[in-house]
Amino acid sequence: MTLYTDIQRDPQSYVSNQPFVIAMVVGEASGDTLGFDLMQVLKARFPQARFVGIGGPKMLSIGFESWFSMEKLSVMGLFEVLKHLPELLSIRKQLIKRLLQCQPNVFIGIDAPDFNFKVEATLKQQGIKTIHYVGPSVWAWRVKRLIKIRKAVDGVLVLFPFEPPYYERYHIPVKFVGHPLANLIAEYPNKTAARTLLNVPLNANVTAILPGSRASEIERMSDVYLQTAQILSTQHPGMHYVIPCVNKKAKARIQRSVDEFGVGLSIQLMDGQSKEVLEACDQAIVTSGTATLECALMKRPMVLAIQVHPISYWLMKKMATIQWIGLPNILANQTLVTELIQDAATPQNIAFALEQVCFNEALRTRQIAEFTTQYQQLKKNASSLAADAIQEWAGLV
Repeated sequence: MTLYTDIQRDPQSYVSNQPFVIAMVVGEASGDTLGFDLMQVLKARFPQARFVGIGGPKMLSIGFESWFSMEKLSVMGLFEVLKHLPELLSIRKQLIKRLLQCQPNVFIGIDAPDFNFKVEATLKQQGIKTIHYVGPSVWAWRVKRLIKIRKAVDGVLVLFPFEPPYYERYHIPVKFVGHPLANLIAEYPNKTAARTLLNVPLNANVTAILPGSRASEIERMSDVYLQTAQILSTQHPGMHYVIPCVNKKAKARIQRSVDEFGVGLSIQLMDGQSKEVLEACDQAIVTSGTATLECALMKRPMVLAIQVHPISYWLMKKMATIQWIGLPNILANQTLVTELIQDAATPQNIAFALEQVCFNEALRTRQIAEFTTQYQQLKKNASSLAADAIQEWAGLV
């Protein structure tokens, strides 16, 4: 049951009678997955703990008390954030007030760095232990940001093996924990079982389309992706497409794209189940972010394509310090996956790149081999390692 509590309640009602309060804030679906996995470990170690803050549906399903809707924080792109800034600032102000009244034993900000670091800095000044889970991409954007991060947190949990030196250079406690997604994905994904589960044709050539989890991503990319499918199916009419939809609103928006641009195509819309969709597919079109990593860990060849607001793109391009945005390329330190960004992300360009991924065996083999290496690098007991570090840094016993 969803628990968005009323901000106008008596502040004393926020104080827990239980011996332990763990506060957490996540800003999108991938953070909800990380929070869910971490909560399970922490709940096993501290059965009486109360978990509060901002969480997603997975976290709510195991007892998290979410004071605000996670979707309010799910905004992508610098310009899009500016549009929602008054509401975001209001939520953060109210959240900090409630946390100071609640006095949690530890605050864990999961990703959402622009939102969480201010929360963490304020709480740390008041003597509350603060830990950030998922180091921000300082290696891609602003290395000097680490000076501010050091003042905000008691430790940072990072997901990739190349990250710790950046934090160590600024004397920030850091621990590489691997990526929890690698623990959720079998070393040898079962395509047949996944297709049977989803009722996907067993012998079809299947392309997964992942338009993202944020409303802004879906709004920008769903039409483009369906036009891409129409172009590809002209040359390959037997292609079958499966699209996971993060929620009902996303499904309704994607269905509009299907109705306009997907006439005559073989398309299935799924309620969530992105993991199963990737397991069932032969290749994928992915918007970016965690989905690119999930696709790589599933060892499915892919094309990355994304458009954002023009102002967001201009700012991001000016600030970027590395040439890639896709995690598989960053981990490989090479252009392994085609990245079609902004003006390059046209249906024609995506269809051409996707055709190569579908039918160029040398390219498929190269991607899959590197994805296998990345899987092995990232497969750690991430949530347990994260919980160990949290206990140490926060002095939880």
